[in-house]
Amino acid sequence: MASYSSQQAYTVAEHYNARPQVGVDARQDSSIIQLKNLHNWIKSVLIRKFVRRGDAVLDFCCGKGGDLNKWIKADISHLVGADIASVSIDHAIERCRDRNPRFTAKFYTMDCFVEPIENIVKPYSVDLVSCQFALHYCAENETKFDRALDNIAMALKPGGHFIATIPNCYRLIKKLESIPGLAWGNTKYSVRFETKEQSVYGHKYHFQLEDAIDDCPEYVFHLPTFAQKAAARGLDVVYDKPFHELFMEETQDRENLSLLYKMRVLDDNGAISADEWEVSGVYMAIALRKRR
Repeated sequence: MASYSSQQAYTVAEHYNARPQVGVDARQDSSIIQLKNLHNWIKSVLIRKFVRRGDAVLDFCCGKGGDLNKWIKADISHLVGADIASVSIDHAIERCRDRNPRFTAKFYTMDCFVEPIENIVKPYSVDLVSCQFALHYCAENETKFDRALDNIAMALKPGGHFIATIPNCYRLIKKLESIPGLAWGNTKYSVRFETKEQSVYGHKYHFQLEDAIDDCPEYVFHLPTFAQKAAARGLDVVYDKPFHELFMEETQDRENLSLLYKMRVLDDNGAISADEWEVSGVYMAIALRKRR
């Protein structure tokens, strides 16, 4: 079991440990099923764009192994999954056993933002590192922020990629500055900041998403600082798109558009509910490439 550096890390781990394992049929009854399908489609698009057949992959904050089928379809050769929540790792191991993929896989309970990645992978041994909807937790403080970057740089082979889906700091801060109070949302989600005072690290807010996240404490992920520090480690930003922009751009691709319908992102009228579309606007996708 990973050692926790703060009460915050423990709170996050307990939050995800408490989330029940839900079957496929039950997931279809979710009140935010379109949003979930949209976000899964976006992750699939990123994987199609940056993962090559036979790649070795490190899945930071892999949760219950929800992206396992995506790695199977990508035909990777090896997967290492790591997550702070031990119960999630147990579910990921079980899910991987049930899927019986052709690639080899190992899973570890560890805090990717505290512990050195050399504990679970050899330096410069993976082709791609993925961190989906979790990288912002490292923004609690500079130590975690730097550890996340060090681990990404240490794990990747030259020429390898890092892909992530993150809260859009520009959108969050712009919204916070434009309202008189500290909170906003709709029927599906809410964001509540503790202060308007901005900081690169530790700018805390509480995020709630119906049927997914129960008022979990999160931090603004300051992308400009991340990009600057990444560049100092030989990692260059090669892709950064807000979800809405990504959607409009990637649906011009015939295969991505076909996948959009296959994954049931749109309803019978060919649309996404306004409230779920608003939630998706909170996020963006990024990719970094390690210099050769």
